[in-house]
Amino acid sequence: MRKKLQVLISQLRAESGEGEKLPELLSARARLNHLIKVCLELRPDRVVIISSELPPQPARKTKNKTDRLLFVQREQTAGENQLTNYLSSLKREGDLLLLSTEFFPVSSDIFLKALKTHRENSYSLTLLAGKQKTEAGRAGEDYFVYPGLAVVNLDEENRHLVLEKSFKPSGELDVVRLTDYLKPDYDGLGFDWIGDEEKGSFLVIVGPADWSRAASILSRLKVAELEKQGVIFLSPEETWIDPEVQIGRGSIVYPWVIIEGRTRIGSHCRLYPHSHIIDSQISDGVKVFSSTVIEGSYLEKAVQVGPFSRLRPETRLKAGSRVGNFVEMKKTVFGQESKAMHLSYLGDAQVGDRVNIGAGTITCNYDGEKKNKTTIGRETFVGSGTELVAPVKIGRGAYIAAGSTITDNVSPEALAIARARQVEKKGWARKRRALIELRKKEKDQPGK
Repeated sequence: MRKKLQVLISQLRAESGEGEKLPELLSARARLNHLIKVCLELRPDRVVIISSELPPQPARKTKNKTDRLLFVQREQTAGENQLTNYLSSLKREGDLLLLSTEFFPVSSDIFLKALKTHRENSYSLTLLAGKQKTEAGRAGEDYFVYPGLAVVNLDEENRHLVLEKSFKPSGELDVVRLTDYLKPDYDGLGFDWIGDEEKGSFLVIVGPADWSRAASILSRLKVAELEKQGVIFLSPEETWIDPEVQIGRGSIVYPWVIIEGRTRIGSHCRLYPHSHIIDSQISDGVKVFSSTVIEGSYLEKAVQVGPFSRLRPETRLKAGSRVGNFVEMKKTVFGQESKAMHLSYLGDAQVGDRVNIGAGTITCNYDGEKKNKTTIGRETFVGSGTELVAPVKIGRGAYIAAGSTITDNVSPEALAIARARQVEKKGWARKRRALIELRKKEKDQPGK
């Protein structure tokens, strides 16, 4: 019968950057989710996560055992974070793997090695340790203990008393206090010695350099996972993918693409170099051309966007629409098979199907106090260099003459022209040049 294994993880509250929010790939939540994922590979009987920030109810479910993953909140008492309620959720038998999120495993191999050492030697408490090297490069007598991981035998009496003091208020595993119950002779304390060959199998995150290495590992693991699912990366080492990103089979990701947050990308898409996609949904068959930024947006099937486009939050491109170079949209719904191919800004706009937006079109959505909406009916033609001063509505099938500034609603099927009449003064340029030349001669001959 398999020996029981339980996992207890304490989440760190502290972030880097002195309170600044980290990118998702570096966040405490991303590191915690990775730690949970690796721990679940061990098939433990129970995983308990203690955190101030996460909800007390399970954030996810595992097959066949919906109660295997438990979240417990910290309680604030007398200015200190006390760990409560979790002892009752642990079974008092088998082995307990204690972890805090400064420990970052590349895979479950480091856990399996520690458990094997713990069980084969019948230790009460097992810690990871490394020996200091001498000047000759050999292992010396002095050693150090790696923080963030310990294995405890739960079969022994009074072990729960140790667990109550096993974590610092910050959430870090307190190795010194954990060994207190073994005094005076520390009988039952064992070490899983880490050699040079195992040093690449985990990180201990204590500073920005470690966060960066952890983020790089998370991205590399995510790329490998997506490749197994049929995604093609033309240069995996030059692509940055957050752990929560999903990409469909047959999609091709070019070099220097960054995909962040909870982005969902469909199948058979193409993401060209220098694209940056954040918290967006992209349907099947979409092409995102080079140097395009997409944030908080939804792209339906067969959309094309870019190069050098920017889609800001709450933008929706409907199926078959095309957005070209140097076009920016914000809070805009852009209709099926509509086109805006050059140098335009559409903000707070509702654009119907099969609309043509000419180059240089601007929705003037801000009046200095509030944002206003522009509505453009289906099959409308908006000429180049047009300014649509919101709030304004353009009826279905209307034509807007190039260079117009539209301040009033336009009726369906109408032609709207809003520009000054062209005036031509014949010979004006020749007379101007002659006048300039005369003034220059007068300046060169003062006193005459």
